[in-house]
Amino acid sequence: MIKTRLLGAAQFLLITLYLLGGFGVLVLAVVRSGDWGALFAPGLDRLGDPKDSIPLGWDSATNPFAWIFGIARVTTMLVVPVATAGVLLGGFTVAAARQDGDGRRTRRALLAIGVWVLLAALAFTPYGGALHTWLAD
Repeated sequence: MIKTRLLGAAQFLLITLYLLGGFGVLVLAVVRSGDWGALFAPGLDRLGDPKDSIPLGWDSATNPFAWIFGIARVTTMLVVPVATAGVLLGGFTVAAARQDGDGRRTRRALLAIGVWVLLAALAFTPYGGALHTWLAD
């Protein structure tokens, strides 16, 4: 019972980090620049450096936002191994939840696996490539 909760929590934590590191930083940069069209075509020419959109500045090692967004950006830039880990965690969660007879956790784990597959597929589109290139600056 506890292992299914921990596996499920780890899976959703990875999804949250991925979304925060990719799309959270993108939305912050779009709001900062005022260029709403850049949501669909992110790039340095439209949004500038992604580190500039971090709240309270990137340069302070004591800024908790720098650490949170930094870890989240790394998670987003390493999409293939992170998505693989997310799918594996989901598989383990499904197996453990089925063993416990917990249908609700099984459905949530299957949903998270689907989200990981979609996020990994999005990363290999031209949009995902543009987002990744912008974030890697």
